Amino acid sequence: MLHHGELLGATEQALSRRALRRLVRQVLPHRKALGLATTMMLLSAVAELSLPYLFGVAIDLVNPGSGRTLFGVGGQRALDLLAVALLAMIVLRFVATAGQLYLAQVVGQRLVFDLRSRLFAHLQRVSLRYLDRRGIGPVMSRIQNDVSVINELFSDGLVGVLSDLLTLLGIVTVMLLTNWRLALVSFVAMPIMIAGMLWWRRHAIEAYRATRIAVARLNGHLAESINGIRVIQAFSQEERQLRRFEAINGEYLGASLRAARLSALLFPSVQIVEAATTALLIGVGGWLLLGTQAFTVGELVTFAAYVSRFYEPIRTLSMRYDTLQAATTAAERIFELQDVRPEVEDRPGAIELPAVRGEIVYDHVTFGYDQLPVLHDITLRIEPGETVALVGETGAGKSTMAALLARYYDVWSGSIRIDGYDLREVTLTSLRSQIGIVPQDPFLFASTVRENIAYGRPEATEHEIIEVAKAVGIHETIARLPQGYDTPVHERGVRLSMGQRQLITIARVLLADPRIVILDEATAHVDTETELLVQQAIRRLLSGRTAVVIAHRLSTVREASRILVLHQGRVVEVGTHADLLTRNGHYQRLYRLQFQPAGGVAAD
Repeated sequence: MLHHGELLGATEQALSRRALRRLVRQVLPHRKALGLATTMMLLSAVAELSLPYLFGVAIDLVNPGSGRTLFGVGGQRALDLLAVALLAMIVLRFVATAGQLYLAQVVGQRLVFDLRSRLFAHLQRVSLRYLDRRGIGPVMSRIQNDVSVINELFSDGLVGVLSDLLTLLGIVTVMLLTNWRLALVSFVAMPIMIAGMLWWRRHAIEAYRATRIAVARLNGHLAESINGIRVIQAFSQEERQLRRFEAINGEYLGASLRAARLSALLFPSVQIVEAATTALLIGVGGWLLLGTQAFTVGELVTFAAYVSRFYEPIRTLSMRYDTLQAATTAAERIFELQDVRPEVEDRPGAIELPAVRGEIVYDHVTFGYDQLPVLHDITLRIEPGETVALVGETGAGKSTMAALLARYYDVWSGSIRIDGYDLREVTLTSLRSQIGIVPQDPFLFASTVRENIAYGRPEATEHEIIEVAKAVGIHETIARLPQGYDTPVHERGVRLSMGQRQLITIARVLLADPRIVILDEATAHVDTETELLVQQAIRRLLSGRTAVVIAHRLSTVREASRILVLHQGRVVEVGTHADLLTRNGHYQRLYRLQFQPAGGVAAD
């Protein structure tokens, strides 16, 4: 019966083999370049194997008593031909090795391009829940670091491993054909070497897997710290973050040192075995040479050179095994990400949602993120062109209702329909192209103002872009920027105020011209003066459109045709602003808390 450790080891080996097989399949589109690299590798190996043989022949040719010839030719003519042959093999080795290395780089770089493109395309479809759980840092580590490790494998490791194996096979064959006695002497240490390699392999797999996991944690912490640098500085927690970073960095250092110790142990061990084998070969070979004259001095020198070359591939194989193990672990992590199935995707037979009027129906909707439901049996009908506001405490389910409408998640039970079409029966692209979202935290790409406004409609004309900017009241601000609409805004729009970013976000949605708009607390982070500008832009945006407004400030929902008050995932009140204030209910309490003279806690 297998122990837990043996079972875990067997499982990990199976995963590694499966990952390597999948990795090899990724190379098939580049098999021509890989085949040419293999041809170059073969030529390089032939040239490498011929050099010791030719040197041995040269030594015997200058010794007339050896009786050795070069394919039947002896004397000075043989030495001349041998010099030409040596030079030709040296040139062939140079050209073939250079070609092999270049083509291997070509394969590696193309494979990296393919893997990164596939992973990025896959991430566009991965559900938000996966990114929320895993975090941005670990995902970035797989796309950047792990894919780079794969490049190292194919640009140097894989072809190098094949070259080393071919060289080993060639050396063994030539040695056996030349003199089987000396060959057996040369191979006497092989059992020790094989046992040592098996021991090293068992420990190396664990060490390199730990290293990849540690670097993923390190990247995750770096991404989190950089994204949260304002909070860190605001609370003067730099030292605390540094201590956490040093702890995680220390784990990575420890894992890396364990892997380094294994590499450092193997390399000199191979050297010791090589030196001992060479000494044994010279001793036994010299004794046989003096006693029986069964072979020549040149053959003994050839064997000594082959022993050195025999252990050279073993040394490089041990070094490349580091790369192989790291690449295997990286491949496991890459394919684990690649195999994540989107929780929300187009169903078979999904249809294109036609241009909608904007009627929205929540029909007995229940939903939760884990085991516990967040929304309980929500039923709601929103007429085309109607503006409905959602208010309630934090965690009441407001943002969840909006996320379900955009189909970032699928309902547990019930359904959501737009113009009678169940969201699960239409394509995601056709659905989301008719929904515009203004988020609480306005996101701008590291691009120009023009490209950010036109993000939803890249084909928009200059006139259309300017018109929507004027409509939301941001045109004059943009015109004052150093390069106007061509001004770079940098990542997340740090050159602009929060209100200016929000107005650009509203202009982006207005230019896309959706029939349905979701406002996710669009005025939550702007000051009172800017809020007036944003409110005017929102009125322009909502004109003639169906809107779902998630309210942070209750002052922003007064104009809504209906207000839904959510409490613990249930609709507890429905009505207009004036109507709800007359009731002694949740809405009145929220309004009183937000506007009481002493200053209350704003509801979310």
